Amino acid sequence: MENLKDLVGSGKNGFQKLIEKIPGIRGYKQKEDRRDTDKIVRETIAKRFEEQWTRIGAIQRDLIKKGDLAAVSELETAALKIRQFTDRIKNASYGYAGMMDVVKVDDAALEQLYDYDLYLFKLSETLQESVTAVENAASANDNSMAAATDALVKVSQDCVTAYNRRAEVITGTINS
Repeated sequence: MENLKDLVGSGKNGFQKLIEKIPGIRGYKQKEDRRDTDKIVRETIAKRFEEQWTRIGAIQRDLIKKGDLAAVSELETAALKIRQFTDRIKNASYGYAGMMDVVKVDDAALEQLYDYDLYLFKLSETLQESVTAVENAASANDNSMAAATDALVKVSQDCVTAYNRRAEVITGTINS
């Protein structure tokens, strides 16, 4: 996923490539490709986070069976943040605005969006590692559960913060 820009463009047939040679069409098609790529990227990110949310739910069910309700409550904080992030990224604005849209996204902002999307992929890996640490702590029955849960809550908050920054790029309210 390192080269997000080529995700949609690589599947073009000869006719599509020919059409893009017509003046004015190429820019339009590039923006449509960006929009399609952004949608695919967001759906993929959301799917990865939903997988971790499901894992957290399974951990919570196991902890309920063990009677460890305090740990379940702490995990719920992370689960809610991950669900919020997942829902928001699925319904996020595209990385391209059409001619009639109020908010326009320029090329510099698109580059920032690609950087944020790569960061979100890295966060999905960090989240997966954090959920695994919680799973291991839950099965170890030692004092590591609190630290693992705290780390998971922090990562889940980082996800929400990253989404907020991504949204600021689209609206033009960030300069990073």
